[in-house]
Amino acid sequence: MGIFDKLSGSKDIQLTSKGALALAAMTMIGIDGSIEEDELATLGRIERGDRNAFDQAFKVYKDKSISDCVQIVGETLDQNQKVTVIANLLDIAMADGMLAGAEKELLESYVDSFQISEGVIKDIIDVIALKNDFSVF
Repeated sequence: MGIFDKLSGSKDIQLTSKGALALAAMTMIGIDGSIEEDELATLGRIERGDRNAFDQAFKVYKDKSISDCVQIVGETLDQNQKVTVIANLLDIAMADGMLAGAEKELLESYVDSFQISEGVIKDIIDVIALKNDFSVF
């Protein structure tokens, strides 16, 4: 225990799986340094009114680095939950039709941490790209 640990409060991390989903979404939404109103709406949709999950996630998000968040999320979820989280993160990242820069790097960190196969990722990308293709209208 460090000399200043008593001043910084409890650092025990208690995340539910929904809290981990919310944390992952927060990292993706905030990775570019700005949070848009539609991104907040997406976060609300993801947490589905579970204020406890949001509070858990926000506590971790403000106290930990992005790489710590990726690790914590990965340790909290089972493999099926990880695939769902990746689908949601891809949906958030590709909402504007582009995937580049910090969003791409963060997604790669989650994919590497979660050890999800390239085939599964490709299938998710195909569906999200189709969902976001409004050029057909």
